Amino acid sequence: MADNYEMLYDQSRRLFLSFDQRPMIDRFGLEHDERHLYFHILGEKAALDRETGVITCGGRRASFGAACSAYDILSRAEKNPVLAHRWVGVADLGGTTAIQHSDSLKSDLSAVEADMEAARERCRSWGGIEQKQGDVSFIVPLFDFFPVWLQFWAGEEELGIGAKLNCLWDANTLDFMFYETTWYARGFLQARLLGRTAE
Repeated sequence: MADNYEMLYDQSRRLFLSFDQRPMIDRFGLEHDERHLYFHILGEKAALDRETGVITCGGRRASFGAACSAYDILSRAEKNPVLAHRWVGVADLGGTTAIQHSDSLKSDLSAVEADMEAARERCRSWGGIEQKQGDVSFIVPLFDFFPVWLQFWAGEEELGIGAKLNCLWDANTLDFMFYETTWYARGFLQARLLGRTAE
């Protein structure tokens, strides 16, 4: 599976390089110089090498989910995507591909449940804006120009209800990225919520 991700990462990087970067700079207000495009991924400054397409963040190569999400969004700049500022679940975006959650989801949710304050602090450190719906609930800037709403509910053992993590998306998300990309982005967000650096 790791080899498949690496192959897709490389395909996405090379495809990105075929697009005109000027619309990306103009549409998303990217800081730039001759060598790099700059933007933030969950509040951390990222540099995209304009010749190789490699994205680095905090001195390391950006993870698969973060990089592929960035390539997808930036390459759509010429279409001038605009946020609807209306939140919907991923099923309401109209995608047709069913992608299963990983087997580790239950243990991930248990880890968030065990230290919800740490999860809140991570969201705050990204520049997230706290919301009321959920035990951990923040609108976070996946990128400077693209927010996602993370909602976590702790389980209620006496009622037989398990913990739950939702990602809510802007209603115009599919103008910014493919449906499949939302799952890569969610994996990245879930990893970062747990304090992991790569996904």
